[in-house]
Amino acid sequence: MPASNPTVECLSALSVILDLANGLAEDKSLLTAALAVQLAEAAGASSQERSAAFFAALLRHLGCTGYASVEATLASDDVALRNRLIHADGRRPLAVLSAVTSAGATLGEKGRGLVRVATRAGALRAEWAAEACGAARQLALQLRMAPEVPRALEQVYEQWDGAGAPRGLAREALSLVSRVSQVAHTAVVFHLAGGPALSAATLKGRSGSALDPGLADLAMGMLEGLARDDYLASRAEATQRAAGAADLPTQVEDIAAAFGDFADLQCPWSRGHSRAVAKVAGEAAAAMGLPEAERRDLVLAAHLHDVGQAAVPTGVWSVPRAFRPTERERAQAHAFFTERALASASPLASVAKIAGAHHERLDGSGYHRGLREAALTRPARLLAAADALCAMLEPRPHRAAMERGAAAAELRAMVRGGALDAGAAEACLSAVGERRSQPAPAESSLTARELGVLRLVARGKTNKEIAQALGISDRTVQHHTIHIYGKLEVDTRAAAALRAAQLGLLEPE
Repeated sequence: MPASNPTVECLSALSVILDLANGLAEDKSLLTAALAVQLAEAAGASSQERSAAFFAALLRHLGCTGYASVEATLASDDVALRNRLIHADGRRPLAVLSAVTSAGATLGEKGRGLVRVATRAGALRAEWAAEACGAARQLALQLRMAPEVPRALEQVYEQWDGAGAPRGLAREALSLVSRVSQVAHTAVVFHLAGGPALSAATLKGRSGSALDPGLADLAMGMLEGLARDDYLASRAEATQRAAGAADLPTQVEDIAAAFGDFADLQCPWSRGHSRAVAKVAGEAAAAMGLPEAERRDLVLAAHLHDVGQAAVPTGVWSVPRAFRPTERERAQAHAFFTERALASASPLASVAKIAGAHHERLDGSGYHRGLREAALTRPARLLAAADALCAMLEPRPHRAAMERGAAAAELRAMVRGGALDAGAAEACLSAVGERRSQPAPAESSLTARELGVLRLVARGKTNKEIAQALGISDRTVQHHTIHIYGKLEVDTRAAAALRAAQLGLLEPE
């Protein structure tokens, strides 16, 4: 794993979550990044382009949660759906239909998914690409990546021959970084699926259509090395040199906030959740007098506590009822995924233990380890209380957002039942009680009406639903949305939701 600096080490560790969210091997992104650097070198790329190729390949799937809630309406297991679409030839309608019908859906869901794909295939493809690319670009900007990285992430679904989406760019209109990372992605995905032979066949079959033919030829000469068990180790020095060439201002705090937003984007009702938890937990920790180092780890853990949820299908999170046993088991696994990913980065090792314990309870009734009071530190107890409280104040598929008084009563009932720490719960309640709904920040220039529309857009509401909620016409909603996008400098619903979260506009009122 490249570890030339804390930023690279943290991003490399968290790339495992991106792989899991797409049903891919947990070293897929790292392998792709290493191959992209090798390919960029062979293509005569500059040091800046090699560095950008590393990050663009490592973070290729950063926008995959941007369309997850819609994908979950096509197939109940959107993780499986994304995996099948990655391996399918997207230009063949039958291949796309096969991906939808084999992604863990019931018979009824398969039928609905088939109808939607058959009747709106072109529009769905364009929407999917635009939302995913818009989200990836916004998160890359948040990570303060060099301009070539967000540009390449905007072009993830474009193709050499211009048949891609969302803009239909072709040939040299695609950046070299984009073309390199696309070829590296294809080579690694099919190498992992079937070895060098399948990888070579796929590169050859897509050369000149989806892929830059010159780069595809270069990659075919690298497949023998890619097949070696020590490929990452053998490329470590060159990869670290390329990654380290970036003059990244990104801090661990930036990474934590961005990946928290990435996880929250998966479901409309969870957007802004991690930021809200981080704010409440941080304020509560200050009130309780926690040392600065503990407060910092707690806030980082709060941002990252749900990052593992992206590895769990969106359909699990969206059921409007109590979990069935198998669904509960899958949902609870997210805490394990979070802890394991964070623990592999040394700057996040202490954060991992706190984040992984956010659903633990003092009486041992929590998960994923079933820890009891003696094993739970003050930061872990604060995170558990802040997470529970913020979740109560937010809408969920099975209920509306709770009023503050009802949430306070519920939290205190959990204390009396032995699940939560009394001091932590009261500190979190005090933090929430002192906060009030904030007006739009001055830099956003949003009117009160635009703010209301943006909040509903971020919660996944359609224009028709927004119009009904606000008592205005669909055309007026569209008019407001155009102005909102312009003011926030975004062009998709997912990117608008991310900006709303970043600006603190989704906090419970």
